[in-house]
Amino acid sequence: MISPTSRRSFIKIAAPAIIGLNALVRAQSAREGKLGVALCGLGGFSKQSIAPELPTAKNVYFAGAITGDAAKGREWAQQYGFSEKNIFGYADMAKLADNADIQIVHVVTPNSLHAEHSIAAAKAGKHVMCEKPMATNSERCEAMIAAAKAANVLLGVNYRLHWEPHHIKAIEALRNGAVGDLSNGNYEFSWGYANGLADPEKRKNIKQWLLDPKMAGGGAMFDTGVYPVQAACYLTGKVPVSVRGFPTTRHKDFFPEGVEETMSFELLFDDGFQALCRASYSNNFHQCTTLGPKGSVEVLPGLPQGSVYGQSGAGKPNAKRLVINKKEVEAENTLQLATLLDEFAKSITTKTPFKADGAMGLRDIRIVEAIYASAKQGGAKVDVKV
Repeated sequence: MISPTSRRSFIKIAAPAIIGLNALVRAQSAREGKLGVALCGLGGFSKQSIAPELPTAKNVYFAGAITGDAAKGREWAQQYGFSEKNIFGYADMAKLADNADIQIVHVVTPNSLHAEHSIAAAKAGKHVMCEKPMATNSERCEAMIAAAKAANVLLGVNYRLHWEPHHIKAIEALRNGAVGDLSNGNYEFSWGYANGLADPEKRKNIKQWLLDPKMAGGGAMFDTGVYPVQAACYLTGKVPVSVRGFPTTRHKDFFPEGVEETMSFELLFDDGFQALCRASYSNNFHQCTTLGPKGSVEVLPGLPQGSVYGQSGAGKPNAKRLVINKKEVEAENTLQLATLLDEFAKSITTKTPFKADGAMGLRDIRIVEAIYASAKQGGAKVDVKV
């Protein structure tokens, strides 16, 4: 017979192991049927938006990290409960091939690195979710698509608004004739990056690589300009046939050559629909208005604060509103990144096409390239080759 003292000693020694085992069993149970996601790049977007939402996902879980800072990787492993064996350096991505926990790599590095990291993940046999813009030129996009095809993996681009309820209902309303034949649209995603550059204290805490044309690919057009392009395409269900681009830079001390502060641009469609768009670092303004003879469909910032195009953050939805012909329509505010990755995992497991695939990302970069080509020609109309 074990004495009471011995029993108490045994329980004291064994309890932590039992608790740890129970936690592991619960974690494994919660992950059954889910695909493991590794974040490639542990910067602000991963920290503020993606990581906080992964615990709420239904089809994926946080399984690992790819980072240039091993210490940060270990901190994240402790915080989010993934194994340290699932931490990789950028130069070691080929070793992902031997890791059974990770099925998806979400590439969250600066624009110029998207192609390199997406191709490395695909070659390791992992499905790839890439942040927008897909790459800094169409040739790199084509290489990403080829690598995914060769590896028989799925390549997606983070166009999360395709699953955002306000934008979904806006698309449905327009398809159902809410405003009649579509005539014009006004789409803008601008934010006050220049304001942060003017303040020495704020400047320390904002993305510096956005000022490097090689890393960013361009200026505001490459940063947020793809959102107006996307909106014009998914709201009309069509692709522009030609474009005009008009760049300007007011704060030349802040923005180097190749990084425009503002790009105003026009998208022209084969049925005569015209989209007037803007991406700027000069001000905070979002617009998503589609017009027709019967009225308008508008996605607006939620109250008291929100963003037309902005992602959810810190595990909380980003509030939006939908107004159809001056009447507000109810729609849910959701965690967009969790939904995006759940839908991506669903396409992987069911072997069905993913709505925002690499082909769509390539299409958008070709539109962006045409806008830049127009800008170099003083705003001349340039045809889009998609």
